[in-house]
Amino acid sequence: MKGLERHIRQEVDLERYEASKRAQEANMQARVMGNAKAEGLGQLKAVIPAREWHRWNASHEGCWSDKGFVREFIRDNPEFRGEGVRP
Repeated sequence: MKGLERHIRQEVDLERYEASKRAQEANMQARVMGNAKAEGLGQLKAVIPAREWHRWNASHEGCWSDKGFVREFIRDNPEFRGEGVRP
């Protein structure tokens, strides 16, 4: 049982570390892209790592189509926010 507990704790710590690294990489990418605009698409709002996108979509199907959800997600996760985007 102690081995299982240790394994679970290490996996949780590893997941937190990996999530932090993905957030840092997304933040760096958002800063590099700045306030990029693509014709017909508008301004870059956020850079969302695929793992986070799929995780949220699996638990709240269609959430990324909801502007309110996206606004709250960007507000609650400023590390994913694009340059110059207000919370």
